[in-house]
Amino acid sequence: MHDVWWIMAALFGAGFVAGMFDSVVGGGGVVTLPALLWAGFPPHMALGTNKFAGTFASSTSTLAYVRSGHIEWRLIALMAPATFVGALLGADSVLRVNQAYLKLIIFIVIVGIAVMTLLRRQMGHENQFAGVTRRTVAAALPLAFGLGFYDGFIGPGTGSFLLFAFLSIFRFDFITAAGNGRALNFASNAAALLLFALRGKVAAVAGLPLAIGMLGGARLGSRFAIRRGARLIRPLFVVVALLLAVKTGISLFAP
Repeated sequence: MHDVWWIMAALFGAGFVAGMFDSVVGGGGVVTLPALLWAGFPPHMALGTNKFAGTFASSTSTLAYVRSGHIEWRLIALMAPATFVGALLGADSVLRVNQAYLKLIIFIVIVGIAVMTLLRRQMGHENQFAGVTRRTVAAALPLAFGLGFYDGFIGPGTGSFLLFAFLSIFRFDFITAAGNGRALNFASNAAALLLFALRGKVAAVAGLPLAIGMLGGARLGSRFAIRRGARLIRPLFVVVALLLAVKTGISLFAP
């Protein structure tokens, strides 16, 4: 009995920390997925339960960004359906893709993201979004589908990829980029959760401590992000990107 309470407390704590980071710069899955595996969840059940908790967090932080007016709805309305479909296909394909190749791609992308963010010091300080043009649509749809697929397939780091995409490709400021990223992440989480639930791969009751922790962390993290802006998000983003790179590199290159 004591072990059960300890596991529940540990999952709540992991969820709270992950929710804070995820609501600001993404990367919460790097904490929650290993926590669920440590707690004894089988891999597929861990993925499904992680989506259950992640949907709680992304809905809460998205609502905070909506209230603050930091979401570009014209772009999100265009990208969300592609993200939703991509996440459904990703969740359905989780057993069919060679994860070794996927990890190598993720490692290269994350290292590149961290380096570019460090070098481009002015990135994200001003909102220079040019509006929904043909060029924007051409970039937005495949990006939304691809990141949705990845989030449905395995997930950790999706929020960081989304944040960087909104910063570098669409040239939003840090707060609006974070808000847009949360909105799309909610769409992909909801889609993947739907499929995992239909396949019976969600332990909702057992995963509730993690979900509650993520919800509380997401509320706190999104409030900090909205108040502090680039001064908080930029350095935190670099730290999370480097941690993601280290974790991915260890899992990729370690024996």
